[in-house]
Amino acid sequence: MTGFWDLSNGAKVLLAICSVVVLVEGGYLYFLQTQGALAGVGSTCEYVIGEWEAAEPEAAAPKEKYTGDIAEVKFDDTRFPEAKEFKSAITTVIARGANFAGHYALAEWECGTSCQDHAVVDVQTGEIVAFGIPSEAGLSFLPESALIMTNPAPNFPTFADLQESSFADQVYWFNIPREYYVLEEDSGRATVSRLCIENAYDGQR
Repeated sequence: MTGFWDLSNGAKVLLAICSVVVLVEGGYLYFLQTQGALAGVGSTCEYVIGEWEAAEPEAAAPKEKYTGDIAEVKFDDTRFPEAKEFKSAITTVIARGANFAGHYALAEWECGTSCQDHAVVDVQTGEIVAFGIPSEAGLSFLPESALIMTNPAPNFPTFADLQESSFADQVYWFNIPREYYVLEEDSGRATVSRLCIENAYDGQR
């Protein structure tokens, strides 16, 4: 095995530079978490959400819930042809009216053990604007908000409870992500995109 002192001078310099860069980046992240922009924030995603709210105030503003007529879902939309396979699950939820981001409805159906899939539909037009948002322990969302959280903490065993569980159970739960999605409208067209991802136990003790 080649040791550090066996390397050429150029390789030693390059390795030293890489080490300094790693140390500086680590120090900067530590500063952000303790003294800088992330100080006092429960998780990185909380910080990202705050930045999104500041950068996109119109998208982040509370929406008035739509209570008008419900349009027929457009399952012939070529963007999400697979939505037809879940027509019953989607139409059942959409028929109840808007439940998300003002005039949208978020439908959920089971896709196996600890598996849910979702679609977002504009109830005014019937357009499917998102399909396939995954979760293992459901979603958290509000009628007036454009933010979706997957795998909310109340749907999980507490960190203290997991300490009494088997190692296999701990590995399973600790590998589940929590994702944040936002719905935004641009020129009358809505899109749903992922804003941030974190471990579902991030910030818990």
